[in-house]
Amino acid sequence: MPMTARGEPALLGPPSTEHRFFPFLPSHLQLALSMAARFMELANARPGDAGLAAVLDEAERQARHGDPEWVKYALRVFLAHHPEGRRLPVPPLLERAPHRVVPSRRPELPRKGNPGTPGAEIWLDYFREDTWLNEHVDTWHVLYPAAGHPDPARPERRILQERRGELFWHVHQQLLARYDTERLAFGMPRTVPLGDYASPLNEGYDAGLPGFAPRPPGLSPRGLPGYDITDHATRRDRLFTAASSGLLWRGDTPLLIERLEQLADTAESNPGSVDGEGWADPLGPYGSHHNLGHVLLACLTAPQDRTGLPGVMASPATAARDPLFYRWHRHVDDILDAWQSTHLPPHELSDAPRVLMRKWLGEGNAPAHQSPDILLCPHRDIPEAASPDFDGQRWGEATFGGDNWNSPPPAFRVSTHTLRTHMAQHPVRLPDGRELLKPHLDYEPFHYFLRVENPLPHAQEVTVRIYLAADAFAEDRRLWMEMDRFVHTLRPSERAVIFRPSRLSSVVHERGWPAHLLLPRGRREGMLFRFMVMLTGWEQDPAGDEPVDTQEPGYPFNRPFPPGQRIADLVAQPHVATRNIWIHHVTP
Repeated sequence: MPMTARGEPALLGPPSTEHRFFPFLPSHLQLALSMAARFMELANARPGDAGLAAVLDEAERQARHGDPEWVKYALRVFLAHHPEGRRLPVPPLLERAPHRVVPSRRPELPRKGNPGTPGAEIWLDYFREDTWLNEHVDTWHVLYPAAGHPDPARPERRILQERRGELFWHVHQQLLARYDTERLAFGMPRTVPLGDYASPLNEGYDAGLPGFAPRPPGLSPRGLPGYDITDHATRRDRLFTAASSGLLWRGDTPLLIERLEQLADTAESNPGSVDGEGWADPLGPYGSHHNLGHVLLACLTAPQDRTGLPGVMASPATAARDPLFYRWHRHVDDILDAWQSTHLPPHELSDAPRVLMRKWLGEGNAPAHQSPDILLCPHRDIPEAASPDFDGQRWGEATFGGDNWNSPPPAFRVSTHTLRTHMAQHPVRLPDGRELLKPHLDYEPFHYFLRVENPLPHAQEVTVRIYLAADAFAEDRRLWMEMDRFVHTLRPSERAVIFRPSRLSSVVHERGWPAHLLLPRGRREGMLFRFMVMLTGWEQDPAGDEPVDTQEPGYPFNRPFPPGQRIADLVAQPHVATRNIWIHHVTP
C-alpha cells in the first residue's frame, strides 16, 4: 500500500490500481465497480461467447498492471450480476486463492488454562480460519457491494439491493451469535465490543499468510494521515446518539429513523446513507464508520514494521480470521441494537396461523422445553435412509403419525436428544504443489420430524422457522441462531408430520452459511441447547408464484420482547414449540 515519507499508510488519496486494493475503502470500491461496469459494457456490445471472451481478455490485460486483486474483484462482480457472466463458474476460494486459506497453526494453549486470557483466542482459530466461513464473508461482499453493483442493462448506474441494510445487520448478527456460542463451548466470555478506541488491544494475530502483516498484542487503534482516530470516535458518537434519539441529521434537518435500514446504511456506509452523495467521504457528518474501522484495524501493525503490508482485516476473504473482526462487528451491532431496543415495538403475534404444536403429552404441568412434536433423528440411525430411494416424508408419517401420533419421543428408537459434532480435515493444495490438511468442524447429519395439527377445515400455507440457542443464552434475543426456514402446506384438518433433512437448511442454500458449521461445536461432556420451532404466515409474490416471507430478517428476535415477558414465554403460543437437546463434541 502507498506510504508517506514518515512510513504511514497513505490511503485516503485518489485511488490507483497501481496500489493495493482495499475493498473497504469506498474510493477503492467505486473504482473496482467501474471496472466491473466496463466488463458489462463489453458483454453487452457482443452478446454470447464473443462478449465473454472480450471480458476475459480485458481482465487479463488489466491484471498485468498493478495489484491484480482489483481485476479479480471486478470480474467476480461481473460474473455474479450480469446474465452472461453467470454462465461462467467461479472456482471456490480454496481453489482460486489457496494461499489465503492456509491455517495459521499458532501454538495452542492447554485447555486447562484460563479461558479469559487473550491467548485463549487461539482455541477459536478453527472457526475463524474456516475456509468456507471466509468464503461466505468474501462472497457476501461480491453479491452486496457497499456501493451497489452496476446495472447490467445500464452499467453506468448502480443498484443497491432492496433491504440491503437489514441484510448487512442480519448476516453479521448471526455470525456473532454463532461465534459467541463457540466461545461458550470453551468457557470463554462473550465477545467484547471494540468501542473504546483509546485502550490497547490485547488480541494480537499473525495469520502467517503471504501479503499480510501480523499485529502484535498491546497496540492501541491509531488514525491515518488525514483521518485521526478522534475523527472516527466523532462518527461513533454521532451514530450512538442517532440510535438513542431515533434521529439522523441531514444538515440542520432532523430525519426520523423509521426502519433499521436507514441507520445500517449510514453506519456501514453505502449510498443509502443519510449523508447522500457524501456517503463515501470518511470525514462526512456520519462518515464511513464500519468500512473505515476495517481499514484502521488493518493498518494497525507493529511500529517497526516497514513492509507496507496490512493485516487480514483489509480483505473480505481473510478478515473473519482476526479476533478483532468480531469485536469490531459486535461494536457496530451494538449501535444498531441500541435503536432496535429503544424504538422498535415488540412483534404482534396475534396474526399467527391457527395451528397446534403440543408442549407435553403427560398429565399435569408440562416440563419446560420438552415438546413431543419436535423429533430429531440421526441419519445413521434410520436403516432405510441408506437407500437412494428413501422417502423421508412417507417414512416419517408412518413412524410418527397415525396411531403413533400421541407417542412421546422416547417411544421411538430412532429419536434422539443428542446431536454430535467432530473435527474433520480437508486438503489445501498450494501453487507450489505442496498439500496440507486443514481441520474444520463438522456434524453428523440428522433429520427433523415436526408434528403439526391444522384444526381448520381448509388448507393453510405456513412458513416453518427453526432456531437454536445455547441454554445459557436462551433469554438473549441476539444469540438465537437461525437454523432453517421453509414453506409447507397443511391439508384441511391434517395431523401433519413434516420431514426436513438438516442438509436442506435455508441458511446454507439461501444465505450461504457453510454447511458443515450448521451445528455449533458443543462440548465433549455435552452442552445443553434449545430448539425453537415457530410457524408463521406467508404471502404470494405479486410478480410470480413464489411465496414471500412476510416477516423482517431476524424475526422474532430482531425486536425487544414486551416488558416482563421472557423469550421462554413464547412457548405458550400454540404455533411455537421448544425442545432441549444436547450437543456432544466427539473424537471420530
